[in-house]
Amino acid sequence: MERLQNELFSIGLSNKEARIYLACLELGPTNIQNIANKTNIKRSTVYETLENLKEKSLMHVTTKGKRKQYLASEPENLLQTIKEKERALKEILPQLKSINNIGFAKPKITFYEGKEGLRDIYMEALKSSTNNADWISPMKSVLETVGIEWMEHYVELKVKKNYWIRSIHVSDLLIDSYKYQDPATFEKTLRDVRFSPKNMQIPNAIGIYDNKVAVLSSRKEGFGFIIESEDYAQSMRELYSLLWDKSKTWNQLHVEEKNLPSKQAPQKATEEDIYY
Repeated sequence: MERLQNELFSIGLSNKEARIYLACLELGPTNIQNIANKTNIKRSTVYETLENLKEKSLMHVTTKGKRKQYLASEPENLLQTIKEKERALKEILPQLKSINNIGFAKPKITFYEGKEGLRDIYMEALKSSTNNADWISPMKSVLETVGIEWMEHYVELKVKKNYWIRSIHVSDLLIDSYKYQDPATFEKTLRDVRFSPKNMQIPNAIGIYDNKVAVLSSRKEGFGFIIESEDYAQSMRELYSLLWDKSKTWNQLHVEEKNLPSKQAPQKATEEDIYY
């Protein structure tokens, strides 16, 4: 179900809209209390979200006796909603271009909070126009903030979108038991992975794509932000390239450490485990 929520988010529904729409599809004609119970969302928020879905032609309202009942529209209506948004955008595009002040580009910064907010940053990155991104990944911090199971589903969604990434894993923050640490999964999950030099303290995950830079804090701080700036993104790409050149592939790392005292090997991912 979480994967369906992610897909609905990627086409423009909010997290709560996706959860409530899916719940209504399952429940059939139902009332606000049942929806609130199934989604664990407050009644007042459920009511407001249902109104939003009605405006998007994704929810019907009927009455049974004196009580309102809500019924999710057919999933095909989602496609019609997307087409209507595209048509509306095409109509106003000339006006938007006419007021665009290209003489002064002001960076845009969007803030996100909590686990759901940090997950939303990863989902936003999937909207890259080039279908790829560069990431610095302190895996211990990443998995603590968004959750192992969610990250595995994210990998599955990324592969379905044929979305490639370069990822520099912070060597001092590896999680050996994480199955995607297994180098056998790197190519299958569309990742080119290197490992940073030892003793580098980078607790924040950083993503670079298009003209944007995403930064995610550790679980302790629980916030993140996306900066939209051509110059800043270019600067970060240059710094990323320097760190990439200093970082090692798995094979290089293995050769370097083969004479060191043994430690627990990463969990091997089976064919059944790998989402691709």
